[in-house]
Order: sequence, then C-alpha cells, then structure tokens
Amino acid sequence: MVYEKKSKLSCEEVFNKADDFFDTELGLEGSKDQECVSYIGGGGHVKLSCCKGEGKNVVEIETREWDLMVKKFMRKI
Repeated sequence: MVYEKKSKLSCEEVFNKADDFFDTELGLEGSKDQECVSYIGGGGHVKLSCCKGEGKNVVEIETREWDLMVKKFMRKI
C-alpha cells in the first residue's frame, strides 16, 4: 500500500521522527540515504520519501504488513 501525507515538518524532521517511531519504538531495521529511509522486519517493510513543496512537504510512504503503524505515524507528522 502507498500513502501520501502533507506535513509542515521539514524532510529531516520527518526522517528523524520515522527513526524514533519505526526503529526505536517498533524495532525495525532501518537504512537511510539522502532522499528516503527504509525499515524492514516482521515480514514486511516501510519506505518513506519526502519532497519539498510550497508551504508543506509531501511524504510518500510505501508499506507491506505495517499499514496500521504507518497510519499511526502519519498522525504524528
């Protein structure tokens, strides 16, 4: 499933919150490059990308098996 969320947070802030949530809280294994972060574990994955927009940034989140946690994360950003 792919989700999209507009956020007032900077892309760096979104990625930091993703690390706190998916890596620290849920214990998924994370990796990061300049434009996206990915997490794997529990038989699924989560991949976030962030694009700068006018006024708000656009965060795209692709997931398999982590839909409920992704929806919870989207409420945080």
